[in-house]
Amino acid sequence: MLNQCAPFQFGAPNGILTGRERGGDLLEGLMGHMRKSDSEGVVPLDFSGIDFMDISCADEFLTKLIMRIGSGELGTRFVYIENANESVRETVEAVLKLRGLAALLKDGDRVEVLGKLKTPIREALDVLLEKKEGTSTELAEALRKNVNIACNRLNALQRMGLVCRVREGSVRGGGRQYFYESIL
Repeated sequence: MLNQCAPFQFGAPNGILTGRERGGDLLEGLMGHMRKSDSEGVVPLDFSGIDFMDISCADEFLTKLIMRIGSGELGTRFVYIENANESVRETVEAVLKLRGLAALLKDGDRVEVLGKLKTPIREALDVLLEKKEGTSTELAEALRKNVNIACNRLNALQRMGLVCRVREGSVRGGGRQYFYESIL
């Protein structure tokens, strides 16, 4: 079960984040924060102190962070975005679409996907966000798809850092059983 971790609070003079150099510094700080966080945790990226962020800065820290999460470099540590104003959302959306990535934004009880996510993958994410957790077989039933199709979609979400996948055991006749968990 994933645990909620302390948020990473963005701050900047005048509420403005700009440039690749600043983005690199943020990435370094974020990586340190993530490594100190629970090894099975979700870290909110809190943009409440930011009024504006440019594409270069977002590209330098956010896309690299999401790619590291998707690669498994951070184990079962994940992030989502919160308290982002419209300007920051638009910048995040643009840079994630440019790189073919996606991230979750939590706005109260509402969850929004920022970036690029194909419709079949989005359907699998929506089911998991609703159910919160389940085996690939359970999620395949909810999607009304065969297990192979559901597994492909869920694995794509896991590689994007949008869901957590844990091996649950073996199944009769061979193969492995995975358990998937929503990060929100």
